Amino acid sequence: MQDNVAIILLNWNSFKDTYDCVESLKKMIHSQFHIFLIDNDSMDNSWSLLNDVFTADSKITLIKSPENLGFAGGNNIGINAALKMGYDYFWLLNVDTVVKEDALSELLLALKKDDKIGITGSKILYYGTNKIWFAGGKVNLFTGKVGHVGMGREDIYNQFNIEKDSQYITGCSLLVQRKVLDTVGLMKEDYFLYYEETDWNIRIKKAGWKTVYIPKSVVFHKVSASSGGEKNPSPFISYYTVRNAFALIKNTQPSYRVFTAFFFLLLKFLYKLVLVFIKRQNRKKERVWYIFKALKDSFEFKMGKHPIYNKSNF
Repeated sequence: MQDNVAIILLNWNSFKDTYDCVESLKKMIHSQFHIFLIDNDSMDNSWSLLNDVFTADSKITLIKSPENLGFAGGNNIGINAALKMGYDYFWLLNVDTVVKEDALSELLLALKKDDKIGITGSKILYYGTNKIWFAGGKVNLFTGKVGHVGMGREDIYNQFNIEKDSQYITGCSLLVQRKVLDTVGLMKEDYFLYYEETDWNIRIKKAGWKTVYIPKSVVFHKVSASSGGEKNPSPFISYYTVRNAFALIKNTQPSYRVFTAFFFLLLKFLYKLVLVFIKRQNRKKERVWYIFKALKDSFEFKMGKHPIYNKSNF
């Protein structure tokens, strides 16, 4: 008998990607799942389209958030709904992904074979390529810097095909069991965007669970169109990457590391400023504003959603 799994999908202005993701899920070997599809207060006609296409589908529960709650807040809506319905396994999956037919079954098999494993995560390739996007996570617990093992490298020599403990599993494809949620709780919502799943992974590991990379589970990632993509990210992205790297250390590490993190916060601030001027990106003044605001809010320990750019105050 297959285990029932709650699949949590968070849509924001991405109907076409969401549709493609759901269609790939329907082709999986593991068929005992239910999709909790949350619309995170999209600004386009996503919600209307989602209702038109999926309302009659018994395997999908549609939920509309009254406001954009960020990555953690939106996913937590789905997790809480699934918890109330008695699910024991929860697969967080980005909607801009397409999965292989055994992606879920491999994650679940690995999770169940060891009582100490709390989270399993997929090998993630750039969509339409054989290049790695994620083959395990790295976290520097002094600086707050996070990274993906193998990112951008060709997946051809089997070096990324070894199941292993990972410092963190990306929320792009993450399977977690109910026992972990009962022990550690859900993701913190005040990060709003980026680092929330890293914080969650760290807390889960501190509670004694393993977080494990499963290369037999393969997912293809189209990479964040909603945030502008990797080459020309939206200006507000720098706000979160600067502020939340520092917040990660403050929230998860001993107090002495916070002082070290302040130093690296300043370095990251300067690095981001330099990038604005040497990269061929638009809206440079807005980017600089967000970087300065991130530094200020870090010193004041402010969290939550990014402020709205106001050129009159800059």
